[in-house]
Amino acid sequence: MNEVTSLCRTIPDYPVEGINFYDLNSVFASNAFHVMVEKLARRLERDSDIQYPTHVVGVESRGFVLGSAIAQEMMLPFVMIRKQNSKYPGVTRSQSYELEYGTNTLELQEGILGHTSRVIIADDLVATGGSLLASQKLCEDFGATVLANTAMLDLTYIKTPEKEQLNNLIVIERVLPLVHKDPELLVEEHGWE
Repeated sequence: MNEVTSLCRTIPDYPVEGINFYDLNSVFASNAFHVMVEKLARRLERDSDIQYPTHVVGVESRGFVLGSAIAQEMMLPFVMIRKQNSKYPGVTRSQSYELEYGTNTLELQEGILGHTSRVIIADDLVATGGSLLASQKLCEDFGATVLANTAMLDLTYIKTPEKEQLNNLIVIERVLPLVHKDPELLVEEHGWE
């Protein structure tokens, strides 16, 4: 079911040519968002691999929206992983990763998570898996156990080694590749029939 994508605007060739940008702001602004969060939180609570979570961690910036909503629904503390140079106070640790169109670095403040922390990491969507994997590594660097990674969308047509390394990926919707109506274009562009 297209629970998320039916409410989501897709902007082609943004931020660079060849990339489809899934604008989840329209989903966040809908009445359906609360229901999606509630269903996702119940699914996370029922997953047998997620035992006794202590925190929900959100990845800047749209991961803050989903992560804080999940934390509220599950009655757990919320932790922010910020982009580099976001003026995080105190000492931080950082982790860099590759995007579809460049590189980025994330930071986590020291003293927030430790060896007894059992976390669920939230981001808006999974494209390459780079931001979630960088977040997972940051949490683990502080001694935390990552129980799951979660998002609203997984762009399943993007295959990367980073996605394979994510702990227990749970999403609302998996997005399949767009299919051309002209079968000749399909075979030429993707090798699919």
